[in-house]
Amino acid sequence: MSHEPDRLFVDVDTGIDDAYALLYACAEAGPRLVGVSTVVGNVSLAAATRNTRAVLALAGRGDVTVAPGAAVPLAPEAVDARAVHGDTGLGHASLPEPQEPASTVHAVDAIVAAARAEPGRLALVATGPLTNIALAVMRDPDLPRHVKRFVIMGGAYAAHGNVTPSAEFNIWHDPEAARIVFRAFGGPGAAPVVAIGLDVTRKVTIDGADLAALAARCGGGPRAPALLRFLEDSARHYFERMERQSGRRFLVMHDPLAVAVALDPGLVETRRAAVDVETAGRLTTGATVVDWDGRWGRLANTEVAVAVDAERVRAKFFAAMERLAG
Repeated sequence: MSHEPDRLFVDVDTGIDDAYALLYACAEAGPRLVGVSTVVGNVSLAAATRNTRAVLALAGRGDVTVAPGAAVPLAPEAVDARAVHGDTGLGHASLPEPQEPASTVHAVDAIVAAARAEPGRLALVATGPLTNIALAVMRDPDLPRHVKRFVIMGGAYAAHGNVTPSAEFNIWHDPEAARIVFRAFGGPGAAPVVAIGLDVTRKVTIDGADLAALAARCGGGPRAPALLRFLEDSARHYFERMERQSGRRFLVMHDPLAVAVALDPGLVETRRAAVDVETAGRLTTGATVVDWDGRWGRLANTEVAVAVDAERVRAKFFAAMERLAG
């Protein structure tokens, strides 16, 4: 197998933490970031696509192809997450209208093409609902055998949900798509799902003091003013919501953690198990059900993250932002 660096493709529904994940990908993966696709979720497809292009431009990567995908989930009863991310999806932040147009290629075609271009070298990351990935698997059932690594931010495996008591937003938003994806990956010769769920993402947080320390470190880098303003303005909306809920101002780094693990799997400890998604429960639709003990007799299809080196993730993120500012 080639020893050249792996390639990275990210599927997003760009809200605040997706934006941070994209910034991290630009700084940490550099030219290995070969494409981005967008999906409905936190905000509409149009807003997610606009946000994605604007964030990539902020990072100096307006050259990265952004392919719009599904505008509605396979199970279209879901609502968006603008209450968390703000009406635009980027909190209080405002970014210039991007100059580079979105691609005319559909996300599904872009994902399949990226995986087939160099089989065994692509890290595919999904930080939003799994609608595009499900459609891609339906288009190309061999997709799980073409990617080297498939990481999702999604699910709650030994933790409570964040949209219902049992379900995490990305899975709940399109449980039918999530079930298709979990059942497609992890078979013979296929990459497993690497599931970065609320169990570990809630352990990686940043707050205002972290952003102030980053500002002090960035100095007079050419991109520092715009980057820092974006981070501060977008985070402020999230901080305000968390303060109302918990009395503390902080932001959970859900999506940046998924991208970080795609590039450095050693950041988390995982446990292999069979996972499926509840699609018809009166109280549990969108729940990720884990068979830790093999009672189903199914092939274990998922590497479930059970522990994270939170301080190393935080250090890598801030170092990446410092490079991006510079």
